[in-house]
Amino acid sequence: MPDAAGALPVDTAPPATRMQRLQGRVILGVKADEHGVTRLDRLYQSGSARLRLPKGPDLEGVLINTGGGLTGGDVLETEVLVAAGARATVTTQAAEKVYRASAGEARVLNRLSVAGRLDWLPQETILFDGARLCRRLEVDMADGATLLAAEAMVFGRTARGERVTHGLFRDEWRIRRGGRLVYADAVRLAGDIDAQLARAAVAGGACATASCLYVAPDAEARVEAVRAVLPRTDGVKAGASAWNGLLALRLVARDGQALLRALAPMIEHLRGLPVPRVWRC
Repeated sequence: MPDAAGALPVDTAPPATRMQRLQGRVILGVKADEHGVTRLDRLYQSGSARLRLPKGPDLEGVLINTGGGLTGGDVLETEVLVAAGARATVTTQAAEKVYRASAGEARVLNRLSVAGRLDWLPQETILFDGARLCRRLEVDMADGATLLAAEAMVFGRTARGERVTHGLFRDEWRIRRGGRLVYADAVRLAGDIDAQLARAAVAGGACATASCLYVAPDAEARVEAVRAVLPRTDGVKAGASAWNGLLALRLVARDGQALLRALAPMIEHLRGLPVPRVWRC
């Protein structure tokens, strides 16, 4: 309304600040040359997402988030294409940290196309109190292809005794082989995540979890050997099952360090190689 002098009031409130959000995308394609050696075929990177290929006997891609972590509204996308006869490992430079979100969710989408062999082995994700993360893994495999995929989650900075008493974690896996859906898994924890993890049917009080999936022609034949080397230490519980050309592992642990100490030997057993070099740095 005009004031007594007839002038319209001036809005002195500061304009709403639009927070900058992280967006990044990586596309990696590999193929086998005429000698059967895996070579880089395609590499695209944008935004805060980068990929490096350290020198070594095998092709190993290391994903880097130059943003230093994720929060609400951030988006990371990764696409990996492995041609027939090729073998690749994709991991991350460090643990991914998901910070408290003021609005929205951090979104991570990983798409994998595998005609050869792919070991998808990112380092653990750490969910801070108040964080919100929606993550999806989509895999299209050829008949006869091999996939080893592992994802580890740590809820709270366990070394500081932090607990996630409010937040969101949604994780979806969809695996198709020869165009047919062969594996579908979904996890949703919302609100007081710490209280939900305390339930016996969820994690029994553990605050670190991992899922590992091995999809290969020999998957079912390896289940007894895998069960024989399951961790039997205090603070870690693990189980393995196999069906329809898949072998699935679940682990829960009292903290992130205990989880990784138990997970690494399982990965090495299934891939026949040490864990990626960045895991040992």
